[in-house]
Amino acid sequence: MSALYEKGTPHAEGYRDVDVSAVAGEKNEVRLVDVREPSEFDGLLGHILGARLVPLSTVEQEAGSWPRDAALVMVCRSGARSGRAAAQLVRQGFQRVMNLRGGMLAWNEAGLPVVRAEHPPALQVADVLDTLLARMRELGGGVPASLPRGLLQGHGGAPTHAQLLGMLELLRAAGQAAVKDPGAWEGMLRECRDLLAVSRPESSAA
Repeated sequence: MSALYEKGTPHAEGYRDVDVSAVAGEKNEVRLVDVREPSEFDGLLGHILGARLVPLSTVEQEAGSWPRDAALVMVCRSGARSGRAAAQLVRQGFQRVMNLRGGMLAWNEAGLPVVRAEHPPALQVADVLDTLLARMRELGGGVPASLPRGLLQGHGGAPTHAQLLGMLELLRAAGQAAVKDPGAWEGMLRECRDLLAVSRPESSAA
């Protein structure tokens, strides 16, 4: 049994959740399976060196030729799709299946190395806020574009990563009932969340 699997947190579905720091230290000892789509694999968040792209819809079929005792780490954007893939593999009889907790969002936020088709834009957290405000104005709808800045007024200065992350969660909840196009709203928040993951931390901004 792999040391990484032993470090994981057992999940009710039979796999184990593992942190990005643990995977980074032992990624050469396991098989990394990225279940996102090809455009995501080579997109803004990039992928982990050595990861194999197997989109979620093809996992069960592809896994037919894999050894059932292989140590597998399933990867996606946030950990949700990879969790579903991990559960599928457990039901197929795989014994050492792990899910990367937080996915490529957490991997990027930890500053771990990624492979990308292109270098990400040099962003600070304030730049992501500006993008959010611009996208909200473009979409219109029931959530005023002034809301994010209003929620940050009490903090003063540029928002921190944690503040803007909390803001995106609040806007997701607010938009569910207020906006005319929930799909576009969710896409906008997803875009800003990805940008936030690759933005530079406040301490490195100059």
